[in-house]
Amino acid sequence: MSTPHDRNEPTDPHARRMNRVLDYIDQHLADDLKLETLAEIAAYSPYHFHRLFLAWTSETPNDLVRRRRLEAAGSRLRHSSSAAVADVAAAVGFASVEAFARAFKQQFGMTPTGWRKGGYMEWEMRQRESVPEFEAAPVVRLERLPELEVLYWRHTGPYGASVVETWERFVPWIKAMGLGEQPLIGMGLDDPSIAPASRCRYDACVVLPPNWNSPATRVSRRKIRGGWFACVDFQGSRTDFGPEWMRILRRWLPGSGFTLADCPFIEYYPAGVSPTPPAPAPGEQPVIRVELRVPVEA
Repeated sequence: MSTPHDRNEPTDPHARRMNRVLDYIDQHLADDLKLETLAEIAAYSPYHFHRLFLAWTSETPNDLVRRRRLEAAGSRLRHSSSAAVADVAAAVGFASVEAFARAFKQQFGMTPTGWRKGGYMEWEMRQRESVPEFEAAPVVRLERLPELEVLYWRHTGPYGASVVETWERFVPWIKAMGLGEQPLIGMGLDDPSIAPASRCRYDACVVLPPNWNSPATRVSRRKIRGGWFACVDFQGSRTDFGPEWMRILRRWLPGSGFTLADCPFIEYYPAGVSPTPPAPAPGEQPVIRVELRVPVEA
């Protein structure tokens, strides 16, 4: 029996959505290009769209919109010597000449007037000298996994040291509950590049055995959807999780024949593997062994 990843048109679903958004941006540079609008065009939730867009383009939606506006302005200034700077600024979505001039200088290192007088040639030379670095694709294992039921503690606040502290309190608690030999799951529910750090949510979870029941606990309980997941075995520091998620989205997903499913990414810790490894030697980062799971669908 064939599986969804046997498709003969691997890049179509993902590329079509992203290119539709990029085309829309180019055609509406003067409009208010909100994240929610672009996510709707891509048919993704704003959370997943922002993360996918960053992986696909290496830029946030806001950064790409800003860059495209300024690049379009640069082209107009170069090729249309009669166009007033104010008219060019308005045509690409800037409310004032002052804001446009500041943004233009920040992007290109010169004023719009300096660009028009020949500065664009210096910029073009610098662009030809820049060579993008190669990024290897991760080794992805595609698995169809069952629905899981978990107990969880929710941390709200910046991702980082406080997440580790949540695990350090959660693990002894689950051991006291008789669940110390069960797998653990971590889920970041908010994108820290969108949501304020103080509002970011992270769930530390323990997978429950079948038919488990304990009326003594009032801790939150939920089910995590089953389905297809792109799984990557990863070893590194917790600060390296973000770049590895992006590598999966950037280097594997576009040619996979899959799109993202609308549920959180999962850190999966098999039974006996700790999300809080022993303290490393001075100057070294703690090494975590984890399976990173990206939810996908055909």
